[in-house]
Amino acid sequence: MKIRPYEKRDFRYVQDICMAFSPYAEEDTPVNRAAHCAMYCDYYLDFQPEYCFVAVDDEDIPVGYLLCVVDMDQYQDCMHEMYLPLVKKVSGGDYFRFLAETKVCERYVRQGYTAHIYLNVLSDYSPDEGCAQLLHAAESRLQEIFVEGLYVIVGQKDKAMRTFFEAQGYEDIDYLTGLVVYGKKLYSEDGE
Repeated sequence: MKIRPYEKRDFRYVQDICMAFSPYAEEDTPVNRAAHCAMYCDYYLDFQPEYCFVAVDDEDIPVGYLLCVVDMDQYQDCMHEMYLPLVKKVSGGDYFRFLAETKVCERYVRQGYTAHIYLNVLSDYSPDEGCAQLLHAAESRLQEIFVEGLYVIVGQKDKAMRTFFEAQGYEDIDYLTGLVVYGKKLYSEDGE
């Protein structure tokens, strides 16, 4: 497995992986795909691809990804103007749940966790190794542009990913219904 920056040609592969980890994995209809990818995938690839990375197999096909937002103001504006109207139209329940999640996330930005990530690697391709490599690539990139910290939301029952993030130095900074929010500061308060 190799890690490289996301490229436009990876778009459909990343969407496929996003759907594989979604509650709609067994019901990958065009409507479910449009709604789920609008919430958890498309914005990152459309507006901040320079902070996204893919894990690829020997044929350079993505088998995992790390998607990242570093400009949360732009993210909020674009989500509300461009992506969420579609979600509201096709999946009202998902829309209101996602809206509540994004509202809560504003407090993490105020605490210095200014970047947000999504991370998934298909289970056939050594997820722990791939996740670690993707995470290190993203953290290095974010340190280059002086991002103070980042956060990720993990399902409370997903013990493997919770253990993974804890082993990578992430601390639980909040609990939401069925979710744990992990954060990591990339720079200490004294600038190191």
